[in-house]
Amino acid sequence: MTKEELYRELVKQKMEMTPGERMKAYMAGEEVDCIPHRLLSADDALGVAWGYSKHDLYNNLDVRAAQLRKKQELYGDASIPFKLGLRGMGIALGSEEIVSDRGENDIGRRFLDTYDKLYILEEFEVESNPWMQKKIETVQEMKQRLPELKYSGGMAGPITTAIAMRPIEYVLRDMRKAPKELHRLLELIVVCNLKYVRAGYEKLGITSWSISDPVTTTDILGVRYFREFSSPYLKKLHDGIVYITGSEPTIHICGHSKLIWEDLADDCGFTMLSVDNCENMLDFQRIVGDRMFLTGNVPPVDVMRNGTIDDVIEAVKESLRTGAENPKGFMLNTGCQVSMGVPLENMDAFFYAARKYGAGAQIGQMPKGMSAVL
Repeated sequence: MTKEELYRELVKQKMEMTPGERMKAYMAGEEVDCIPHRLLSADDALGVAWGYSKHDLYNNLDVRAAQLRKKQELYGDASIPFKLGLRGMGIALGSEEIVSDRGENDIGRRFLDTYDKLYILEEFEVESNPWMQKKIETVQEMKQRLPELKYSGGMAGPITTAIAMRPIEYVLRDMRKAPKELHRLLELIVVCNLKYVRAGYEKLGITSWSISDPVTTTDILGVRYFREFSSPYLKKLHDGIVYITGSEPTIHICGHSKLIWEDLADDCGFTMLSVDNCENMLDFQRIVGDRMFLTGNVPPVDVMRNGTIDDVIEAVKESLRTGAENPKGFMLNTGCQVSMGVPLENMDAFFYAARKYGAGAQIGQMPKGMSAVL
């Protein structure tokens, strides 16, 4: 399919439901216009594809507001992000923030070079932390520009947050050399993250929360260290979010996670998991599909960034084939974050294919739109 053909077909597609209406009806067991679908963390990629500079997206609230407004108008699925990313809590507590000329942030020196500094976490309060207060003020200013949009909250998982405070080689060494101190660090990270969640809930009314935890992958921790150093604290974070907000958080794990799916469902209590494209969603259905909602898993690099329009369409059909019949429900998504540099036509091809081949969707069943290709 050429770009011109894609956009001619997109014009013909008329959505009968908003994303919120679609998800509510889908989870109630009703047939919906098309499968729930979303591109994972695609705001920056869409902004750049629409011609906004990276610097302005990160530093100019008017530009970011224009990007979110356009996303809402085109796809109906924008929100104002109150999210820490992978580094935010570390920066808030004292790790060195390095900001590039384009406004992107990274971490230089980690503040927790010795466990003698754990008192910094013990004393953390959102209300007295300048970095956190600036973040709250920024999203409130964005809300004034976009009063029609809701907020969404997010953070890194405890073990991923730990490496924003202490170098990863130290954290991995601590699992053998200083386990007691590492457990105390992870305990305090959960406390700090839940203070952040409470502030988001009480000040902004946020009930939608996501957790991203790339370090939890078994590619890094394996099963043994996951169960000792990640699982207990993911459970505490999950349970705390549910207690504060009354809503279930979602979790995304980059890389392989198959060996810990049952742990995430049965021990940690998660009911929704976003899986990386390196995993097979048919395996997910077999192992935990009776108790977890699934999202995934179009490849974000090989297909979305480096592929053609036709590659994207085929990958959407394959994800529907392997994921749509998950008993507890399925959302078509990418297997990881959509990076800047993804062609706009590939992102629009994802939406086109989701609507065409995901048409007539019902929880636990193959969409009627797939009947012509199966």
